Amino acid sequence: MKKFAVLFVALLLLVSLLAGCGQTTASKDLTITEGKLTIGTEPAYPPMEFIDEQTGETVGFDIDLAKALGEEMGLEVVFVPVAWDSIFIGLDTQKYDAIMSSVSMTNERLPNFEFTTPYLANGQVIVVRPGDESVKTPADLEGKTVGVQFQTTSDIACQKHLASGVKFDLVQYDSVDLAFLAMRSGNVNTIVVDMAVAIDYVAKYPDLYEISSASLTNEPISICIKKGNTELKDEMQKALNAVVKDGTLSEISIKWLGDDYTKNIDTELRE
Repeated sequence: MKKFAVLFVALLLLVSLLAGCGQTTASKDLTITEGKLTIGTEPAYPPMEFIDEQTGETVGFDIDLAKALGEEMGLEVVFVPVAWDSIFIGLDTQKYDAIMSSVSMTNERLPNFEFTTPYLANGQVIVVRPGDESVKTPADLEGKTVGVQFQTTSDIACQKHLASGVKFDLVQYDSVDLAFLAMRSGNVNTIVVDMAVAIDYVAKYPDLYEISSASLTNEPISICIKKGNTELKDEMQKALNAVVKDGTLSEISIKWLGDDYTKNIDTELRE
């Protein structure tokens, strides 16, 4: 009797184990919360993501794109505001499913995260005052005071440029709007920033800012997903392909940047 009981219990455990293995494979969660796509974003980076002063809502290029992708995927999109200096930690600890916050693809990030194909051309450009022709190459930053947002690829690019031997004063700000305010106030000579952000500021304040002919990097913008979550990456890639094909992505670019910067993207990283 005891032998039968032991055998019976062993068989139950085996069936339970096999059933558990099957469920792990079959029910692998696409997202953290079923039916929802949670997106981490720093809403202080116009025109990519920022708070509309009139409505109090988060708007921008990435916001429109995330909503379009959610519609394609049949998922409700929920935005999670987060400071930039902790945005990747939040992804790793599953505070949200993906980051859509003007995330540049870099050689340092590629081994640590999943990325879709780029959806927007981008590089670190140098913003000067209108009529300032003193910056034609990155080497012309010599002796200037340069503003960046702390811990962004703008900051990283400038740190590398300093290490190469070009000497300038680097001033790091908590947000990109503070860097532009510093330039307006005369506290910095130039700003290094993502191309899309530079385009927006120049369009809004042409008497204050101008994009120089010099750039430091080429780092296209992509969707950033937790390492190993290839299922979500594949589904977001399918949705991205769909909005590229039907022209939605081009429309979003024209709406926020005044032109289409989503085609013929240079994918060769230069940092």
